[in-house]
Amino acid sequence: MDLIEAFKRTFNLLRSNLILFLPPLITAYLIPTALALAGLYIFAPILVVAANSPAPLSVLVPGVIAAIFVIIVLALLAYAYVLAGWAGMNKNTTLTGKTEFNDFWAGAKAYFGRILGGIVVLAVIYIVLAIVGIVATLSVFLPLIMRFMPTGVIPSGFQPVPSGLPEISQIIAAVGNTIGIWLVIGTLAGLVFLFTVFWVQSAALDDVGALGALRRSISFVKNNFKTTLGIAALYIIATGFTEAIFPGGGGGGGEAD
Repeated sequence: MDLIEAFKRTFNLLRSNLILFLPPLITAYLIPTALALAGLYIFAPILVVAANSPAPLSVLVPGVIAAIFVIIVLALLAYAYVLAGWAGMNKNTTLTGKTEFNDFWAGAKAYFGRILGGIVVLAVIYIVLAIVGIVATLSVFLPLIMRFMPTGVIPSGFQPVPSGLPEISQIIAAVGNTIGIWLVIGTLAGLVFLFTVFWVQSAALDDVGALGALRRSISFVKNNFKTTLGIAALYIIATGFTEAIFPGGGGGGGEAD
């Protein structure tokens, strides 16, 4: 099936299954709103307790950390549940040409665990890339920052660093190196996204676990790289179409043969 035919089939499937737009709307509007309300009800008691405590920071800091952790966990569970349900709907659409909301509940029940596992694996990869970028950026700017530190404050293990304002050429070099670092990090993150873009579909259609779905997605993209770029272009078009109808609620559904 060529890309034009795939686009026509995707358009026809979306037109006859408008309910496929519901899950992306849930992820774009309902879940953020629910998380914002949850955050309000979680943070409010912490602020009240901190305000009436003789040591507010000792209550506020651990409370905020715990609240952020709870919100992140809730977000992971919510998005994984909706993605799992959406995967079930997409699977039924691909196999039979139609879907209904009952497929959402069936998909959420069948694929929630593997979708959550895949999200966690990808989150770890992206977090590692971000940490590498931050560490590399600090290593670039640290020599410039240390120039402003008193000589006695610098640990003895460090080589002597000239004091005073850095030269313009050093600042430009540091900025250029930082841009290069984040360009590499962004490229790696983009490649991770591109090669794993079909993992949710694979988890449902191939009925495999999270790691198996990620491996199958990588294998498919490696063997069909040009087709994947075309499908990505179609996805962008579908997302733009959705956002034009539902501002802020981008998302597309379809299949690749």
